[in-house]
Amino acid sequence: MGGTGPAVSRRAVLTAVSGVALAGATLAGGGVARAGPPAVPRAARQRAMRFLDAMLAAHAASSELRLPQSYADQIGLYATGFTYDAALAILAYLDDDRPGSLDQARLLGQSLVYAQQHDPRYADGRLRQAYHVGPYTRAGVLQPYGFVRPDGTVNVGGAFGFTGSGTGECAWAALALCALHRRTGDDRFFGGAVRLGEWIAQVCRSSGPLGGFTAGTDRDGAALARVSTTHNADLVALFGQLAELTGDRVWLARRADALRLVTGMWSPVRQAFFAGTPDGASVEREPMQLEAQTHAWLALADLDRVGCLDTVTRRLTVTDTAASPNSALAPGRSFTGVTVSTASRTADPAVPIEPGLPRPDPDAVWLEGTAQYALALRLSPLGPVPATAALRTLIAAQARLGAGQTVAGRPLPAGGGVTAATSPLHVGFVASGYYPYAHVAATAWYLLAATGTNPLGGAAPWAPASSAGRAAR
Repeated sequence: MGGTGPAVSRRAVLTAVSGVALAGATLAGGGVARAGPPAVPRAARQRAMRFLDAMLAAHAASSELRLPQSYADQIGLYATGFTYDAALAILAYLDDDRPGSLDQARLLGQSLVYAQQHDPRYADGRLRQAYHVGPYTRAGVLQPYGFVRPDGTVNVGGAFGFTGSGTGECAWAALALCALHRRTGDDRFFGGAVRLGEWIAQVCRSSGPLGGFTAGTDRDGAALARVSTTHNADLVALFGQLAELTGDRVWLARRADALRLVTGMWSPVRQAFFAGTPDGASVEREPMQLEAQTHAWLALADLDRVGCLDTVTRRLTVTDTAASPNSALAPGRSFTGVTVSTASRTADPAVPIEPGLPRPDPDAVWLEGTAQYALALRLSPLGPVPATAALRTLIAAQARLGAGQTVAGRPLPAGGGVTAATSPLHVGFVASGYYPYAHVAATAWYLLAATGTNPLGGAAPWAPASSAGRAAR
């Protein structure tokens, strides 16, 4: 399964995976589920889980199968559910010990597999960037359907053009389905993960000299040329897991291709990973992007490159205060964390992030990224002190930001979700941003950081103690 390569034993595949740039995995979490004692109070984690529950339940009346609404209503994306957010919610539910959390994870996994099988245009296993997960009215026009339309197809997110298929969101969905398969033994999740991996391998392989896999396809189905360090780090993790689950060496070759791209983006002089390549041949040296560092560290756990986290601290740390340009913070409040990119810090505060949207705060903290950073620090030799500082920012943001926000018109639980950012934040490299609205992905990353669970680190966080690889069955 998963390719045409010869089947091998699980032990042989694991040996091959562990021998490629994973020498630091046991120290940095590649094969270890957690690191250190929880620094986030259990009550705060429970409030965050209740937020995820609310976002998933918001449109339950529209469709039994569904994804969570990704953001609070106030962002203006109506009932949009991003695939990436749903995947992270699955991982957070699998990491939670409340009764019913596994059922929530199953529901989300079943919904993703259904979306693969009931796309209105494609039958090749891809997922879309986002879906409509409930009815809404926009410009006086009612969109009456939930995640599943009356004809049985899924309701792709066309209102805002979220109809492309990105390598990143497909990789994360596949990682979540692998995790569900490990926990439940349900082959539907295994099959969905393999189909996603095959779609990425067949459609997104870069023909450029730097190797790796491209960013996916745009809203019209046309191939994108850009190759992202972040996406390929995610694929190092995914293809390694598929190699273990299938026993098929073809996934090791694909993993090696993704790994070649990631390691080729490393700059020993800057002690950072470049963001990727726009065309498969030239290197995108600026701006420095946070996720290229955090995802690469979590996936590779390469001690020779742990300096990327120090570089994040030095170049991407910001402090947002009420006095910052265009800040959304109340007087007297201050948050320190990290931002999306070095270009976020130089965004022009006089120019809207996008036409008709707010102007950026160059000091805004990206809370989703701060959660990734906190987790990476916890799983690094840099120790618990900087990780604890980042977690304290997240705890404070959870408690103090996002008050009065709603989902499907209903109030969200107080002190539950983490907002995407502290204030309007320009990503710096495209006309896009993050805003101070409660966000599923930010909250899920916060929960993973709170427990020190590495979603890119292999089987250990999700597998029952007696789990054996599929090839050994």
